[in-house]
Amino acid sequence: MKRLTIVLAILSLISTFNIRATPSERAIYNPYIDFEWGNCPTQFKSYDNRNLCSLAEVPLDWEAPNAKKIDILVSKYPAKSGNSQGQIWFLQGGPGASASFYVKEFETNLNHFTQDYDLYVIEHRGVGWSTHLACTTPPTADYAAYSQACFDELHQQWGEGLYKFTTTSAAKDLDYVISKSKTIDWLPSYVYGASYGTLWAQRFSQIAPTGAQGIILDSVVPSEKFGLDSWDENFNDIFADMFTYCQNDDFCRSQLSLNSLDELKTLVNKVYSGQHCPATNFKRFELQAISLIALSRSVEQILIPMYHRLARCNTNDVIALNNLHRFMFTGTGKQFIELSAKDPFDSSPIVSKLIVQNEINYNERDIHTKLEYCKDAISCIPEYILYQRHIDKQVWGNRYIDPYAYQPTQHYMPTLVLNGDLDPQTPHYYIPIVQSAFTSGNQRYVELPETEHGVIFVSHSTKENANTCGVDIMQSFINHLWSQPDTSCIKDLQGLNFKASQFESQVIFGSSEAFNGNAITQSLHDLNVLKNSNPNIYIQARDTFLRLADF
Repeated sequence: MKRLTIVLAILSLISTFNIRATPSERAIYNPYIDFEWGNCPTQFKSYDNRNLCSLAEVPLDWEAPNAKKIDILVSKYPAKSGNSQGQIWFLQGGPGASASFYVKEFETNLNHFTQDYDLYVIEHRGVGWSTHLACTTPPTADYAAYSQACFDELHQQWGEGLYKFTTTSAAKDLDYVISKSKTIDWLPSYVYGASYGTLWAQRFSQIAPTGAQGIILDSVVPSEKFGLDSWDENFNDIFADMFTYCQNDDFCRSQLSLNSLDELKTLVNKVYSGQHCPATNFKRFELQAISLIALSRSVEQILIPMYHRLARCNTNDVIALNNLHRFMFTGTGKQFIELSAKDPFDSSPIVSKLIVQNEINYNERDIHTKLEYCKDAISCIPEYILYQRHIDKQVWGNRYIDPYAYQPTQHYMPTLVLNGDLDPQTPHYYIPIVQSAFTSGNQRYVELPETEHGVIFVSHSTKENANTCGVDIMQSFINHLWSQPDTSCIKDLQGLNFKASQFESQVIFGSSEAFNGNAITQSLHDLNVLKNSNPNIYIQARDTFLRLADF
């Protein structure tokens, strides 16, 4: 499973400039002239180099279409059949994450669509290879001073135009480029959005209610009554659901020594206060962060054994837990998987700050309430990040008012809504808000059990060489917009996996068994010996290691 960028993950706080390869062609602002297609930036190329790219010129302010222009990157992957049945447009999440993620999926999870559809990817304004929004102000130890200096620099550069890097502007960009793509040949269009991309797609439906033939919303950010200040509460609620799945699983129940969620809460609070298992290297915020990371990326086969060993806390458990700590928090894991440096154009924290603080902040919590909640919670954002987000709210918040923000989305376009019941970023219990805006019979919701964030990328099947269940449901919806989509694939979902492989256990815990067994202290050298001795097994397990180390 490749990681889909989640809504306001623990984002990099450093914005830097970087030399980048830009598309060779630019399309002037004119909806009646087709794109000028050329080569894609290196990071935006599909593995088979079939996709093409163009920079579409659009107004910075759609209310002043003849004034300042910015560029929006659009990529097209032509249908392999040469006889396209339609267009599928992919919108990335974040907000502020680059859509280059999708082009790497054309050979894997999205391969099913490449034969008969033209796949389009649009880079959100202000992000990545569109006109990129970033500041050159270097970060300092004084985060408040840094955040203010960054804002001042960008406001001096863009003026009030800074407040045009919004969801509504991006929705108008999408409407424009879809129209532009049909200059020569009209084809039906389907818009897929994941995470924040679902808010983008819903906003598109508000400004262009007939702009596409169908919309697919995957892991939904509701257009109203939703805010990221409830992030920690949502994670703890979903953790409780995952724990219930463990108690109902024969293997997990037989291995875990904790009999209830209350017992687990009592345990972690004893660890937080130093009353239990002080020989481990974990601090409170690290244990809470592991829960956050493992839950959002479905690494339950490591998370649950961690709690089991923490509860027992014998000599072997301390060694195993400190191996886990070393892997995740000292850089050992990053070095082990040879994680490359982050590309600064892979995201725009500035776009994230603007949109989050002005459009995804409905149910606000003050900093004291959040800190108090986190004192004894199982999952929580680290305290220093909570303070940084508090500062960002003061600096970047209340900067613009959008008439569509926090308003219900009502339209008649056929709509498929997908959500996993173990999605902590966009929990399924917000779905009734979305459903309350449904206005016709071909707007449907499908909930997948034991499934996390980004359904079409994570809902793997037990059947060999099968599509993900999310892809099958999406295809069924596109094929039969006016019928209930076929959801029979749900019965074949892989679901949760509480049993780590022997190799995963050896690398993470230094033990051949995750829940039990002797453990040995492991250095980076020891891990590399394991990797080099088991290259094929390492490749199979690398995604687990990536999900634990890459944050």
